[in-house]
Amino acid sequence: MTHHTQEPPASGSDLTESSRERAGDLPETGEHGSTPGVAWLRVRDVMSRKVSTLRACEELSVEELLKKFRHVQHLPVVGANSRLLGMLTRMDVLEEAIHSGKARWVRVRNLMSCPVQCISEDEDLSTAARAMRGAHLHSLVVVDASRRMVGILTDGDLLSAMAGEHVSIPGGPWELPVDALMTPDPLALGPDARLDEAAWTLIYAGVRHLPVVDEEDRLMGLISERDLRQRLGGTPRQWPRAAREVLEERLHEVMTPDPLALRSGTPVARALELFTDDRVDAIPVVDEDRRLLGILSYIDLLRWLRERMGGVRTQEQEGGEPLPH
Repeated sequence: MTHHTQEPPASGSDLTESSRERAGDLPETGEHGSTPGVAWLRVRDVMSRKVSTLRACEELSVEELLKKFRHVQHLPVVGANSRLLGMLTRMDVLEEAIHSGKARWVRVRNLMSCPVQCISEDEDLSTAARAMRGAHLHSLVVVDASRRMVGILTDGDLLSAMAGEHVSIPGGPWELPVDALMTPDPLALGPDARLDEAAWTLIYAGVRHLPVVDEEDRLMGLISERDLRQRLGGTPRQWPRAAREVLEERLHEVMTPDPLALRSGTPVARALELFTDDRVDAIPVVDEDRRLLGILSYIDLLRWLRERMGGVRTQEQEGGEPLPH
């Protein structure tokens, strides 16, 4: 059995634990026209998702790096699967140019600074505002639970939220990326694994779907509990008694090849369309090279919907303004 894991998170100055009890909420109404409902907004609702980055493994000339900083002051540095590793500033590159010259080739990892001031996408806006003010920053890098960078929050984003530019968008929550709901680093098997190994994994790990990946973690197929029922017959308890020649079949012979997959960053709304239109129970989440990052099931989506609806009912009970339908 193969369990694919990602690199451990880098250390950083994170604000990932909820601070709502000590920080309070942004005002819902104000005498000068503050927008109702801002308090329920989170960082993920207002952050900028399109962020230019540098790869830690990149090796560039100092002159090339200088060109990248013509219109920005700093660039986040990421590793595999967009995991935040550090920050490179314009001053870092200028100092290198003065010391070594523009023709020198450097690896981004050797110039970047770390740890990076970052914030969880699940934090509330009041916590983000206090963090910016306390550290004298105009922006914060936004990360998910796996420390993958998912965006950047600027003071301009906060001002837009207070002006109501994010509150009145009914479809806003549906723009949440599937990465926030998926199960990261799912159990996966190789194409040459045997059917009895897949059966054992499904039974004892308590999962219903197993991605099949190659040696570089690229998605090749998917095998489900339903597939095993059709091939082995009976209930999971009866599977070990199936014919030996069937149990020894390889997964590449019975899996669903090239299964439906979601790219990292795809909005939840698109996942919902696929679940309803294609009648699937789970969808792997992959990067641009089709490497497996996670898996999203319809149960994950239903759980998220239940939590959101619970938040609506709580606001209604407390006299707040419900989320738009």
